[in-house]
Amino acid sequence: MKILYVSGYTRMILFNKLIPKALREAGVEVSEFDWNSVLKFNKYLNLLPAKLVKEQINKRLLKKAKSVKPDFVFVLKGEPIFPETLKELKETTGAKLFNWFGDDPWEFPIFSGPISKYYDFFFTYDPYSVQLYKNNGMPNAYHLPYGYDPEVGESAMPDEKARQKYDCDVAFIGSYNKEREEFLSRLLNKWNLKIWGRGWKNSSCRDAYQGKALYGIEMLKAMKCAKVLLNIHNGFSKGVEFSGKGLNLRVMEGAATGAFQISNAQEDIPNRFLPGKEIELYSTKEEAAEKIDYYLKETPKRKAVGQAAFERLKKEHTLKQRMEEIIQIITK
Repeated sequence: MKILYVSGYTRMILFNKLIPKALREAGVEVSEFDWNSVLKFNKYLNLLPAKLVKEQINKRLLKKAKSVKPDFVFVLKGEPIFPETLKELKETTGAKLFNWFGDDPWEFPIFSGPISKYYDFFFTYDPYSVQLYKNNGMPNAYHLPYGYDPEVGESAMPDEKARQKYDCDVAFIGSYNKEREEFLSRLLNKWNLKIWGRGWKNSSCRDAYQGKALYGIEMLKAMKCAKVLLNIHNGFSKGVEFSGKGLNLRVMEGAATGAFQISNAQEDIPNRFLPGKEIELYSTKEEAAEKIDYYLKETPKRKAVGQAAFERLKKEHTLKQRMEEIIQIITK
């Protein structure tokens, strides 16, 4: 089997690279097309308008596919890929197309729903969104939770300089939104809180903001250094129509580093990690604060939960296992 893997999801730079690694470990021949290479070229030289950059991405993707002649084209989200390009990929190569989408359900009305009909299979990390796709005319929609590479998580060891930079009581790593600001502002004066992400500069939490977003190995190091990794799923207080039921990638990244993590109680989390033993969950801001306070005082318990999450991930949630699940479905 030959797969052309199409990546470029800018907020998941390391994850982008771990997927082809996992595919190869699962016995697949993989060629790669990273549309970030085109964006980076233009970012530094600023030669082309956005429309022409997208056109260049699509032209290069078609050229790569015609050269590789894959059996399958695997797209990770794929924001800049035109529907016409997806149609041409099928017609000119005969390949089956599948997508693994990570921003459901909030992007369903504007992007993932309309684009899904151009694929042969559509995978979503959110079980709630599967029915949305099926109702939208995509019969081959499947729930595929995130996984991670435990070797990469374990190897991201912070040195003394990194520890001085990242050590804190509570870490939040994620983009700004009003809901998250209201949540985190309550924690500012209680503990040593550090925030990394986009959009926090002018927020009420700016004193805790560390001045940038974190990605890749540096993000994993920060997770290892924090006593508590706090996870706030997008839209969780607004209901399932906004946040879905799936666990975001942060849950798996945290488990891969052995971090102690407290997350809002997404419905699918207990199906993957045992609450109170491998992760802690909260339903309200008050409950989150109580659990943070408790675990900051209970170091052995905190470390035991983080280690148990790592062991669970190694056993059941590796990225290789997720790729094997995909292969089994698309080759039926």
